[in-house]
Amino acid sequence: MGSRAPEGEEMQSGDSPVRAAIAPVAWPDPGGGLALPPWPGKAPAAAPLLVLLDRREPQVLALVAPLGDLLNPGERKRLRQLRRQEDGERFLLGRGALRLLLGGWLGCDPAGLVLDVGPHGKPELPPQEALGQRRGELPPRFNVSHSGDLILLGFHPLRPVGVDVEQRRPVPEWEAIADRLLPAEESERIRALPEERHSDGFLAAWCRLEAGLKARGLGLFAGAPADEPPGRDLELWPLLLPQGYVGAAALA
Repeated sequence: MGSRAPEGEEMQSGDSPVRAAIAPVAWPDPGGGLALPPWPGKAPAAAPLLVLLDRREPQVLALVAPLGDLLNPGERKRLRQLRRQEDGERFLLGRGALRLLLGGWLGCDPAGLVLDVGPHGKPELPPQEALGQRRGELPPRFNVSHSGDLILLGFHPLRPVGVDVEQRRPVPEWEAIADRLLPAEESERIRALPEERHSDGFLAAWCRLEAGLKARGLGLFAGAPADEPPGRDLELWPLLLPQGYVGAAALA
């Protein structure tokens, strides 16, 4: 993957530390078929497992039909409502890969997995789907994002995870959006960049914002969940992605 690590190993995004950049695992491996990436150990401090599908890769496009067979009736209905082919492929690949990977790790039928939807559209497994878990233990956490040709999936065995990916593009209205939704220090940091880097800087900050909100189970304009401890910290990671993309992952 052609990408460049951000300058510096750590920075701050609001009150949340931004860790050193990490690279998602490309899946399926061009030489390894559909072998599952290793499931991370149950350590709260572990970084999320990130899996990347790129629609430009022949082995990914070859999955469109077989992964489509794993969708449930509600997912098939949603797929039919997407009019653009690329939107349909992104949704199908994301949801189908999510089912196949979770089913493989949990040792159950991917098509039979029950995927609930949180209050802001985040898919989640109900506790009864956590096969092999102790009674009362939460199921694995996960999140999905897609943009352009990339589909990004994030997983963690214990902690809520959020991911976001954006295709690089000009954002002429970035300043108004940043002033409304980003912390003041983020907006000032972007303004300090050379003008030609404003859009890239904004998209990187936006990915961190979205990943953090998804990890916490929030929407852009929602308050913190009632059961979330005050001052709960996020961990954030910028991502090493193919040229033309920026992304972030977060753990709550």
